[in-house]
Amino acid sequence: MSTAMTTDTADRPWAKEPSNRPGHKKIRARIGSLLLERPATPTADKPREARRPARQHGPWRWLRRALVALLSVAALAATLLFTVLRPPLVSVAEVKLGNVTAEVEVTGTVTADVLANIASKITGRVETVSVDEGDIVRKGQILAVLDQADLRHQVEKARAQLASATENAHELQIESNRRQILLAKGQLATTVEQAEQYARNYAVAQHAVEAAEADLGSAEYNLSLTEIPSLTSGIVTKRWVNLGDSVVPGETMFTVADTNLIYVSANIDQDLAGKVTKGQTATVVLRGREDQPLSGHVLRLNPQADAATEEAVAEVTFKIPPEQFQLGQWANVYVQVGTAKDALVVPRTALMPTEDKTYVFVVDANDKIRQEPVTVLASSPRTPTVAVTGHLSPGDRVVLMPTGLRTGETVRPTPVKEGQAAEPAQ
Repeated sequence: MSTAMTTDTADRPWAKEPSNRPGHKKIRARIGSLLLERPATPTADKPREARRPARQHGPWRWLRRALVALLSVAALAATLLFTVLRPPLVSVAEVKLGNVTAEVEVTGTVTADVLANIASKITGRVETVSVDEGDIVRKGQILAVLDQADLRHQVEKARAQLASATENAHELQIESNRRQILLAKGQLATTVEQAEQYARNYAVAQHAVEAAEADLGSAEYNLSLTEIPSLTSGIVTKRWVNLGDSVVPGETMFTVADTNLIYVSANIDQDLAGKVTKGQTATVVLRGREDQPLSGHVLRLNPQADAATEEAVAEVTFKIPPEQFQLGQWANVYVQVGTAKDALVVPRTALMPTEDKTYVFVVDANDKIRQEPVTVLASSPRTPTVAVTGHLSPGDRVVLMPTGLRTGETVRPTPVKEGQAAEPAQ
């Protein structure tokens, strides 16, 4: 039996008795500690990376890497081709022949040629007010009445005095006439001296009547001053008084604008003043009524310019219903200073102004850009097109909003219809 055990141990070296050498003892102790620390379910708790099978090495691995790199390069090239290296997309419009009206735009405020400040001529207290701001009035219409009590008393007193003087003069006239008849008949009931005295008394009474009439007229005139009439027909733009207010002579009570002649007092830059002349056709656009342009013309030009602002003043008259009149309202005025007929017409957005010249960018048949200088013949702030002259022909394609483009550059032109918004070069 001992022989069998010996043989079996020899066939299984790992089953040999452990050596008692110091090094072996340390190894055994380390193995034992590792066995004690080993988890109960090692497979489940191992990291995922530890459970993955080892990557296969070989030519397939390098082939996959090359294919991924090739696809990345192709994607980058496609991106550059369709973004950076692709010709920019631009909006273009065709050059046309047409007429363009040249207009100068100015701004100003609405006023009336006649602004009447209605004031009282006497001192008094406001008893009634008949109109308000915005009311349409006619010339002579009573706008307000002052207290009349004292002046009415004076009128009544003057009338009484006139009646008394008239009655006295009438009696003296009858007596003077009777004395003249008696004297003519030669009756001794009167003398020449008496007849003359009665005639003189009657003359004095006549003067008294005239004085009383004058006093009555003065009293009635003072009474009439309590009624405040409008000096002109138009619209009440300002009411300065209320019931019960005390006024003094010369104090403004109402302001009335004569709407028969109204205009915009517009400021014009001196660089443009030479283009504006009396009688030119104009269009007035009131603020808040942009959809209701009004026809007018230049009424007159102020001969004195403002040295500080370097502006001149032009008065542009127009018609408007009186009830729509607003004193001091702002307005834009477009004065027609000329017309370009049968001219080359391009959109305003096609112009590229520089310090000394203005250019347009033309797209040729090969979709390449060339730069052409042009001169503006006529334009208006109200219209999207301008008339130009230069080396252009009807049908040429010009770039709209050509910022960032260069001569000789290839582009992708996109036609823009009339009225359609243009897109900047992309």
